[in-house]
Amino acid sequence: MWGGLRPIGGRLALDVATIASLAFCAFTVPNGTNHVVLGLATIVTVGSAGLTQRWTISFPLLPFLILQVLRSCALDLISGTWMALIIGILSTLLILSAAALSVLFPAVQLSIPNGKHNVGIIDLHLPVDFTEGIRRGSLLGTQHEEGNDHFVTARILYPTDEDPEDMPYLEPDSAPLLCAELMKAGAPGPLKRLGWMLHTWRLTHIRAKRNAQPSTRQVSFPLAVYSHGLTGIAAIYSYQSLNLAASGTVVLMVDHTDQSAVATRRRDSTHLLYDAKLITDIYMKGKEVQYVRRRRAQTQHRVEECLSALSCLKSLNRRNIPDLASAGVSFIGKLDTTDVTLLGHSFGGCTVLSAAAQRPDLVTAVVAHEPAVDWMPDSDRRALFPAHKMKNSETPYTGGTGGYEDDEGDEEEKKDDGRTRSTSCSAIPPPSGSIHDINMLFLYSDEWAKLGWGGFPQIKDMHERGVLGPKEGTSGVGVIKKAKHQEFSDTCMLTPIWLARATGLTGERNPHETAAEIGDRTLDFLQSTRGRKRKI
Repeated sequence: MWGGLRPIGGRLALDVATIASLAFCAFTVPNGTNHVVLGLATIVTVGSAGLTQRWTISFPLLPFLILQVLRSCALDLISGTWMALIIGILSTLLILSAAALSVLFPAVQLSIPNGKHNVGIIDLHLPVDFTEGIRRGSLLGTQHEEGNDHFVTARILYPTDEDPEDMPYLEPDSAPLLCAELMKAGAPGPLKRLGWMLHTWRLTHIRAKRNAQPSTRQVSFPLAVYSHGLTGIAAIYSYQSLNLAASGTVVLMVDHTDQSAVATRRRDSTHLLYDAKLITDIYMKGKEVQYVRRRRAQTQHRVEECLSALSCLKSLNRRNIPDLASAGVSFIGKLDTTDVTLLGHSFGGCTVLSAAAQRPDLVTAVVAHEPAVDWMPDSDRRALFPAHKMKNSETPYTGGTGGYEDDEGDEEEKKDDGRTRSTSCSAIPPPSGSIHDINMLFLYSDEWAKLGWGGFPQIKDMHERGVLGPKEGTSGVGVIKKAKHQEFSDTCMLTPIWLARATGLTGERNPHETAAEIGDRTLDFLQSTRGRKRKI
């Protein structure tokens, strides 16, 4: 019935019981019992999830209540009249609509990844030094505000021996805002203001233990940093990150502050919201080259956050920080700082590839899920598609949209709204090494592979010619069959199948199966890479 989605059993039973209660009240003569049943149904519905978290029930319930009050107050006057008939028909239609909405928009659950460990979670703000990022000309110096400018919003997932609990999928204090902003950023025009339609996501839980102690069953844990996509947030990549943590990896998920996330909760509890002006003021006006170059500047901002957060994460092996100490959690002596993987989807895939291109000395593996490689800064695209590796290619790479900006020569053309664009770290000598010294896994959906997006033709060609990544390495390129771009996030596991397929969000498969395949292929790659880990 739900195309592979997994309705929350308790909520489904509650919906059935509520609808049955409404039917009982509508089709029996009003009396004390009716009033008690209707009152309890209302209290349970509103009390258990407010007016909007179970809006599929509460929205029809409100007019149903009004009709039943009218019926009870004027029963003697309307009994056997056309008014009684109308109230009966309207009540029936409201009950049917509640049932239909509950089926069409169920509250659903994520899959629970299989792994040898339970998962602990801690949300924190990592203290980092952005001085280097500002010196490199990234956007960090302008986007951060006083009191927030030395912290990255992050979530750490890690192996634990403690029993898991049901944790809210979305952080409760931020959930209404996140739902509203997700709808505003991703829904079709008429639906953008209906943020409450996503409030069923607030009923979703993940199986983890907040502020748990790290597992003692493993000597040390490899590290991973996960970067989210455009109009995303770290939370909507929970399945893949939980999968990594359950396998024995400490995963740091970054909520970026370049305004590509729908909403980032800052240390002072305010939120930095998504900036849609790049779409409305530049892209929609046909300024494609200008738009892409602005995205490349954002990538540099994201790179600095990833590398700064990674630096802080590695330092936790030597010393604790206040946010962890106050939660009674410590990673001192538990982290394998020589085993570092960068992972990301879409804009996040572009981000981690750029980070690896700029600092290959810090990274042992990169996993790019449908990376937006066109948004990588110039020097990073050159590193990924170097001339000597593309020399004999049947799918040459000429620099992407607008070519390489640093080839243009006209300084005035390099201006954008009075701001000089960042071209990666060209002012600072790069560390020795190349991104092709690192094992890389590229995973694409059928959708992007067929369209040739995300550098798929060039990446596939390099792999087939044996020049992707280090010689005798484990680098690879894969295509997830019958899948769509958003299936690398949790979105398709939480969105009604009929709606997701009608809007092109979900492919032909059960999205839980697609997510599991992505997770398995990622873990298989990391396992093979760790068998021949590069020393850094």
